[in-house]
Amino acid sequence: MATQIARVGATFTVEIPEELLRRAHLAVGDPVEWTLTSSGSLALRTPQSAEDSTVEDGYEEWKLAEIQAGLAACEEGRTVSEEKVVHWLRSWGTEHELPPPL
Repeated sequence: MATQIARVGATFTVEIPEELLRRAHLAVGDPVEWTLTSSGSLALRTPQSAEDSTVEDGYEEWKLAEIQAGLAACEEGRTVSEEKVVHWLRSWGTEHELPPPL
């Protein structure tokens, strides 16, 4: 069974296969959070394990490196105008979704 995601209004319900829950050491009904890993994949965790300093997947280092790279790009003048970003965001979900502005 695949992970199922359903949206009702502003609420999302995610049905996670039991095998994935077991691999993440979770029980049915446990609250979960999705965390982006340094490899760009998603990790499933309980809110408590996300705060546990013994859990290490490289996410914090990756996040800091991305923030530093973004600040360096800004200092070098490599930015995108607000208008271009807003134009791009407004295209999301349309038949003519635009690529990210450069």
